[in-house]
Amino acid sequence: MKRALILVSMLTMLFVAGLASEPDYFIVDCNGKPGGTLYLASTGDPHTFNAAVSVSTSNINGWLYSSLLFHDKYQMPTRPYLAKEWWFSEDGLTLHMKIRQGLKWSDGEPFTLEDVRWTFEELFPEVTGTGIGGIFDANGLPPVVKIVDQETISFTWTTPNALATRAIGFSEIFPKHALDERLKAGTFEQAWGLNEWDRLVVMGPYIIEDYITGERIVLKRNPYFWMYDTQGNQLPYIERIVYQIVPDRAALVLRFEAGETDVLFPTAEECPRILSMAEEEGWQTGTGVGGYGSRFVAFNFNAADPIRREWFRNEYFRRAMGYLLERQSIIDTLLNGFGLPLYGPIPPYSGFYYPGVEEFGLKYSVTRARLELKRGGFDWLSDGTCVDNYGNRVEFDLITNLNIELFDLTALNLVFNATKIGVKINYSQLQFNTVVERLLISRYEGVVIGLTGSVDPGIGANVYRIDGNLHFWNYPPGYNDEDHITEENYWLPDWEERIDEIFKLQITEIDPQKRYDLFAEFQMIMAEKQPLIFTIVQDMGIFAYKNTFHPGPSEEDLTYYGPLMEFWGAWKE
Repeated sequence: MKRALILVSMLTMLFVAGLASEPDYFIVDCNGKPGGTLYLASTGDPHTFNAAVSVSTSNINGWLYSSLLFHDKYQMPTRPYLAKEWWFSEDGLTLHMKIRQGLKWSDGEPFTLEDVRWTFEELFPEVTGTGIGGIFDANGLPPVVKIVDQETISFTWTTPNALATRAIGFSEIFPKHALDERLKAGTFEQAWGLNEWDRLVVMGPYIIEDYITGERIVLKRNPYFWMYDTQGNQLPYIERIVYQIVPDRAALVLRFEAGETDVLFPTAEECPRILSMAEEEGWQTGTGVGGYGSRFVAFNFNAADPIRREWFRNEYFRRAMGYLLERQSIIDTLLNGFGLPLYGPIPPYSGFYYPGVEEFGLKYSVTRARLELKRGGFDWLSDGTCVDNYGNRVEFDLITNLNIELFDLTALNLVFNATKIGVKINYSQLQFNTVVERLLISRYEGVVIGLTGSVDPGIGANVYRIDGNLHFWNYPPGYNDEDHITEENYWLPDWEERIDEIFKLQITEIDPQKRYDLFAEFQMIMAEKQPLIFTIVQDMGIFAYKNTFHPGPSEEDLTYYGPLMEFWGAWKE
């Protein structure tokens, strides 16, 4: 009898051990059909496949990487992903996350808590600075990361962190076994560049199967992806994604109209044509909420030319340029009414929007532009040429991306209207990667560009903090060992210091009203001082897709997600 009990006990232990070793897959309720190829298009090649150092939003990286949490339809971090549970300590200083066990990286190596710890404790503080918004607390310190037990990891800050769940939950996780040597050797920023596409090790739904520069990127399903439907099918359903690399928006739209791609996110100016063709072509169309990104004109406070540098630091000069933009005309011309003038960093439909910025709204006025220049010490010669108080003619360079019609029209609008007040702007369009490079090394004068955004403006710390890696209009000395910014020529106004302070305070402010008040003050400073001259925002997202493609989210959620967001459940006939 005793031997029998021992045998039963041993079998029970083996059964429990067997359960514990089973992968903790994420099971989701969807009912698609496996297989097929999704065809998409992208204008230009990515900047890099390394999401930790990329400063641009790549369509490709979103298919390759996974994070601990996934967003809900309001873009909030409320859904499980690699983490299945999470909670805060009573004092609000520590975030605990329970991580799925038994999963594998795309190369078949085990995904472990050590990968999560290494990503946040060793990798991000080393390579991102303040680039990952919200990971650093109000004292500028990263969290203390601790592996609590075999499935739980904790993140502890010195102060409460209002952005903790979003910052930790939405950050991509990287493989220690594949990248630790590169990090220690100081070559991590070169890892997984465009020439190393076949070396990526990821946890996302797809891996790169083939890449031909300027032609296409082919993704295939990650054989170790860790999501399944309730019928036991491994997700995502779609086997391959082929991104056709095209030179411009016109080519991208033509590919969709010709039936060569399956999904299109038309701009507002393209929308009437797409809608008029939809019924005849059998396309499904829809609209969603507007984005939280921003478009603006920026001037380099640290331009190499000391004369122009002083103009760009002059708030009257910047406001004058803001008055020269015909925002409503741009909306009417390109957005077909699907847009709003933007006078500050947060769009009017955001819960953080402060209407007071409208008192500084720089509505188009050549007269007011001249008045601002006069207040800033500028004057005019008898032939109408604008000069500064030393007699220097006001002339500068302005750059933007190739093939972005909205940026081009904004720049041309400014260039033309500047001639009305005797200012000459030398305008040129450059390849996107060239524009990014010039911004990052502070080698430009004026730029028309845009940034992605978030429901929570606190994520923009990497833009608005003085030491942020995208604070490109006024990088501090020491940002780049080879740059031209020195202690002697650096200029830091008190209002920039206050913005920096606000972004430190908002991290630790848990009270919603007090946090709103901080961002209200931030918006007022930006609207008054105009370090970035905001232009317009498209207040409605638009999408179209073939009727042979079936989006993942429910029909109700399409208005928030768009057809590609719950990619694992999408399928093709």
